Amino acid sequence: MINIMKRYCVGVLVMYLLLVEFGNTKRTHKQCKEQNRKTLVCNYIPKLLFKQYVHVRFIDCIRDERSVLLNSSSFIHESWAKVLTIEFNDITENEYFGTFSRECFKGLVALKELKIHLGDFKLDENAFVGLSSVHTLDVSKCYRLLVADVLKTLKMKSALPALKRLIMSGIGSYSAENVISQTDLDYIPPRQISTLDLSRNQITFVNNSRIIQSFSSLKSLNVSYSILSDLSGFYVEQNNLIQLEVIDISNAVLPVSAVSLIPGKYVGKNMVFKYSEVTDKGRYLHIENFLTPSVVNASGILPSMVSVWIYNSTLIIDVPLHWKVKQFVGRNNNFKYLDAILVCPIFKFTSLYHVDISYNGLEMVRPSKCFPNLEIYELSNNKLFKMLENNEHLFEKLFAYHSKLRIINIANNHLPKIPKTFFKYNKNTEVIDLSFNQLEQLHFDMMDLHNLRQLDVSNNNIKVLDEISIRSLNDVPCVGSHSSFGDRCLLIMKSNPFLCSQCACKSSIKWLVNLKHLQKEQQDLMCMSEDSTSININESAIKRIQKICNRKLIIISSTVSAFVTITIVCIICIILYRRKRMLKRRRQMENVLARFKEGEGQYEFVAFLSYSSGDYQFVQDHVINQLNENLKLVIETDRNLICTGDQYFRPGFTLLDETEQCLDRASVVILLLSDNFCRSSYCQNEFNQAYMQGKPIVLMILGNVEEELMMPSLKSLYRRNVRILWKVDNNEFVLSTTWGNVCNSLLEKTQV
Repeated sequence: MINIMKRYCVGVLVMYLLLVEFGNTKRTHKQCKEQNRKTLVCNYIPKLLFKQYVHVRFIDCIRDERSVLLNSSSFIHESWAKVLTIEFNDITENEYFGTFSRECFKGLVALKELKIHLGDFKLDENAFVGLSSVHTLDVSKCYRLLVADVLKTLKMKSALPALKRLIMSGIGSYSAENVISQTDLDYIPPRQISTLDLSRNQITFVNNSRIIQSFSSLKSLNVSYSILSDLSGFYVEQNNLIQLEVIDISNAVLPVSAVSLIPGKYVGKNMVFKYSEVTDKGRYLHIENFLTPSVVNASGILPSMVSVWIYNSTLIIDVPLHWKVKQFVGRNNNFKYLDAILVCPIFKFTSLYHVDISYNGLEMVRPSKCFPNLEIYELSNNKLFKMLENNEHLFEKLFAYHSKLRIINIANNHLPKIPKTFFKYNKNTEVIDLSFNQLEQLHFDMMDLHNLRQLDVSNNNIKVLDEISIRSLNDVPCVGSHSSFGDRCLLIMKSNPFLCSQCACKSSIKWLVNLKHLQKEQQDLMCMSEDSTSININESAIKRIQKICNRKLIIISSTVSAFVTITIVCIICIILYRRKRMLKRRRQMENVLARFKEGEGQYEFVAFLSYSSGDYQFVQDHVINQLNENLKLVIETDRNLICTGDQYFRPGFTLLDETEQCLDRASVVILLLSDNFCRSSYCQNEFNQAYMQGKPIVLMILGNVEEELMMPSLKSLYRRNVRILWKVDNNEFVLSTTWGNVCNSLLEKTQV
């Protein structure tokens, strides 16, 4: 077992030595390759160039020892005299170590750009002496090189006298003392350095006022993504910054003396203050200094755990400002709510043309009249849907005061709609970005957007464009015009969940297919079909929808035909039923008439007329004779058809028996209902007997009868059934209906 382990260890050791040897062999192989006709890439430093290259890159230089020594004889051959760019790069991070000694770049008389991106090397103070034509020195990503080391090389007048761009991004990150002090800057001879890049650094101390004085020609200063632990000389006069055009402090961690905010929610409500008070030197920073450059990028300078909420406040610009800012970028600063009215009675920000306050989670930003020349307004990746929900009137005026806007970006704000007159005052707008919202339709006016060349509504929730949306898009001069605008006109609608699974989608898909400014192939427009698969929006999609429409038409036609057939059958059935019913009623009526002609049993009389003795005269004058005569005409008989107690009650018999025998001889009971009838016990007895026998009862009403006088069963009958009414006209009683209608009703009520 021990021998096996020994042999295994020896094998592993041999393999390791072979791999090391192979690696050393590979690393010691010197080579240069042509990247293009003007660029040469080498892994070592040749004494001469075999061809005239103007750009040379040294990547992962091989070495015999732990250092590669560059001295004054490294580039003295005349073949180096026309090289314009040299770059040192260690992309494998194999601890490349180089010593750049005194005048080591001698001979590079035409060199314009020197780029050094090495993790570890030694830089002599006189290394750059003799580089009279270099205008760009880029020592970014030199993690063990300090800013002070670079500044020391600039103390020699003959070192980089033509330098204009000094890039020191991400240097010295392995050191805890990356300091830019007054000592480092005092003895630097004047140079026309216009660009200074100190981004992505960890700077323990910086004397910013000395930087401004030492680099008097500075136009662009970049300290983005840097950590500044301490500052001195912070109050730089505005006059010293006149030449500065660009300042980038984005995502920089500023010292507490500059930004003294602890994590939390900062809320301001109902405040009114003046600019002259904000710039009080005893309490606030020199804001004027940040108003001097043309471009100010202050994105992400507030701590990530800080949010700003301003409600119902007012800022008054009460002094004239030396404002020169043209472009302001304030992304990722957690400005959540900006309900602040900006009042500018004596000064307007006329130079400002570009504002970018994206990625802040903004829920509210109040429109302002103080930026009359604004051309680019970026509000993407916020939460302006809440402003739309809570104050649509104010949201609709968001761009109303910026008539010169060319580019509007409100992408990714979760907007479910755009108000109708949202772009009413933006006739000069060329680009509108509404992407990544939740729009389902485009119901806003676009007819005045004469200069619009690009409308981006991609990644929304548009499934089917309705007629209003299509009409709105056709109103855009660029889209609706039949003339060719070439690439200047573009409607971007990709990544919307278009449907082509219904006949209702046909007009929408057809419009998309026929629109020449859509560039469907480049956008890869798709729609969802019936089987839930995505298909390309083209002529084939229209044909598939047409098949759906045809199928639907067949279904509709079949349904309509079936409905018509069923309707006709139902009508025929109803007609036959009514005809049968009419015939039945006719036979029944003929049977009833025949029974009354025979006059036997209950068919001896058509009706038993019950009335109060107090209404006797009325019955004799207006009812009994007229009713009897009309019944005779209908039945075609000469005998009496109306039974009354006065005429047919037998003297000496009980009223109960006589009423019963009259009811048995009559088919229907007519009650002449009046107050006299309701008060008469005899009449009530007659009604009760008829009611108990289940005789059909017809009410004839005389005058206004009080319901309180009626017994409950009579009251129910009074309220439920149609009554025969007598009206008084010119002191005469007039029947409200005809005697013929009364006779027919009595005969129909007769039970066979």
